[in-house]
Amino acid sequence: MPRADFPVALNMRNAVAYSGLSRSRLYEMMRSGDLPSLRVGGRRMIQRAAIDTFFAKLAQGEG
Repeated sequence: MPRADFPVALNMRNAVAYSGLSRSRLYEMMRSGDLPSLRVGGRRMIQRAAIDTFFAKLAQGEG
């Protein structure tokens, strides 16, 4: 799926596919506060923009 076709809020499966990171790494980042997430109806969701921001900070040497 092209990156632009992903929904704005990603469930864990889509977040893994979108970011290329493992599920455990994403959970670790959420626990540490490096990646904000929200709970919607019992599901953990990550905003696509939060993943983009994380990688932008890494590229700038801030992560």
